[in-house]
Amino acid sequence: MEQLIGTRPYRYEVVGESEARIIEYRRRGFFGQWSRPRVAIRWVACRAQASALGTRVEIEASSGGGLIAKAMGRADRGPVSRALQLVRLLTVAPQDARTIYRDRRIPPGPVTLVASWAGMTYTLFTEPRFDAPRGRTVLTATELQAIPGGTGPFVHVRLSDGAEGYIERDQLVAAPDIATRDAQLEAARFV
Repeated sequence: MEQLIGTRPYRYEVVGESEARIIEYRRRGFFGQWSRPRVAIRWVACRAQASALGTRVEIEASSGGGLIAKAMGRADRGPVSRALQLVRLLTVAPQDARTIYRDRRIPPGPVTLVASWAGMTYTLFTEPRFDAPRGRTVLTATELQAIPGGTGPFVHVRLSDGAEGYIERDQLVAAPDIATRDAQLEAARFV
């Protein structure tokens, strides 16, 4: 929210543990000058709540412009359009391959840690939670198999010795069983 819609002339503010808003702090005047708004300050609020079906996000936007501007049909739709940008990001992004918010599915089979872990150890999670205790450590060269059972941002993996754990989905890439061009192209679909 902050990077997408919290840009000038709006300011991003954290309101609570699961709530944030953007609020107008500058407005272009009649002669093109920027000044502090004094009336009808525009805003967009976003609230997130965990539920059994997933995360419920509520977005609310102020109406743009005053009574006279609305009557003349010249109401500013800035807050509503910014809120719609956020809705579009939250609904389309998992399927959009161009964003960093895309939903990456790791298929069952051989996987490896991303190259940024080369030479460093990664400690497996014992459960699919960020606050879970950590277990075994692995390197990028460790043989890993993705197995069904991962949830959310975690992939359930099995080591060659039979030990199991969880690794964050964005820290893994699919690895081909054999080193052929066709196998590499198939593995590249999951990056």
